[in-house]
Amino acid sequence: MSYVSFLKRNLACIRLGISSRTTYPIDFLMAIAVIPICYFLVEAVFWSGLIKASGNDLLAGFPARYYLGYYLYIILQLGSINWRFERVMIAEINSGAVNALLLRPSSFFEYHLGQLLGQKLITALVMVPVVSFIAWAWDLPFHAQRLPIVFLMGICYVILLFSLHFAVASMAFFFDNVYSLNNSKNMIIWILTGELMPLDLLPSPIREWVIALPFSCGIYIPAAYLSGRIDTNAFMKGFISLAVGGVVFGLLARFVWKQGLHRYSGTGA
Repeated sequence: MSYVSFLKRNLACIRLGISSRTTYPIDFLMAIAVIPICYFLVEAVFWSGLIKASGNDLLAGFPARYYLGYYLYIILQLGSINWRFERVMIAEINSGAVNALLLRPSSFFEYHLGQLLGQKLITALVMVPVVSFIAWAWDLPFHAQRLPIVFLMGICYVILLFSLHFAVASMAFFFDNVYSLNNSKNMIIWILTGELMPLDLLPSPIREWVIALPFSCGIYIPAAYLSGRIDTNAFMKGFISLAVGGVVFGLLARFVWKQGLHRYSGTGA
């Protein structure tokens, strides 16, 4: 019975996330389509120009079309950081709005995670046809049959990364301002995910170390798998790092949250 209640509660949060994402059509269109496609076009121009200026047809063994195929995954936004949710959690702790959830700490986690998953899923599902069309029109490497397992990795990564975001947001119990720490963390993740550039361009042994981290499952591993830069064996190894990272970040989030609540309650709040 408790499992059914847990499932219903989280599905309601996911539906709330979808509803809030689609409430304003123009904003929805800009956020899920116009901005990501513009970002993709900027990357397409940059990598095509870089390879052409180098005087070679290949960069690290791949032609320009493989770099364009790689950045198609960015349009789905599964691995991209959503800065708004973290700032909302920090603001709720700073303002004391978290008081209503002190007796049910998991609900604060579920409420925001469910909304984030809802927004990520509706965005990715709506944009799959657009990504498929771009890949077909530009003759880009895009293995559509791999999308289901890539979606699974994307969902697992969202949950893992949210645990880290939750831990950092919970530090607002201890410090007056953690926004700078949160922004610094996001910038580091932006590099480690492979959104700045494909991680296989890094020099060895840094390349192997960074790819072994769970953050590579945000952009690099799914994008490289969809575009054919890596094989299935390399892709499946990403789930191992996700499992390990999920445990570590989950425990960290739980520890910081509980310590924060203990300190917060001790002040008489």
